[in-house]
Amino acid sequence: MGRDAYRWMTKKISQLGNITGIASTIAQENRGNHFHNGGLYFFYYDPKTKADLPYYDRFPLVLVLNIESDGFTGLNLHYLPIQYRVAFLDKLMDFAVVDGNKDIQRMNVTYDILNASRRFKEFKPCFKKYLMSHVQSKILAVQPNEWDIAAFLPIQQFRKASATKVWQESLEQIR
Repeated sequence: MGRDAYRWMTKKISQLGNITGIASTIAQENRGNHFHNGGLYFFYYDPKTKADLPYYDRFPLVLVLNIESDGFTGLNLHYLPIQYRVAFLDKLMDFAVVDGNKDIQRMNVTYDILNASRRFKEFKPCFKKYLMSHVQSKILAVQPNEWDIAAFLPIQQFRKASATKVWQESLEQIR
């Protein structure tokens, strides 16, 4: 999205009252308790090691990379400032899996692919492991045609640090 689109979107978002309600509306029909590789999800999370973490996001927006026996790894896009997360999501579209109608179904990207390329350096602060036993809500699956909207929503819920501090440290890690 261009700068004008970004301004328009942030203005519209700021006019909305209950931002968390928007995330719920985006995925209203897609509630469940299952993650799938390549999908984008919202959920409430309480980290097992939160006492040791400098900060964490209670309401992550995660692109799942790999399902494991006790949880999954993924990219929490909230660790990037909004303009960076939208640009990063756009880069990741190179890995979109489409159906016969050219509609995006999911992403087909792995940690190894991201780690091997300087083009995707934004993944580093976003890469996280999540334990299923610490997911504290139903899972809200975001449909691919709404991924850009979800990325624009300023609904991160960082604990122990402000979003500004988290984003500053993320940008330092990227450079």
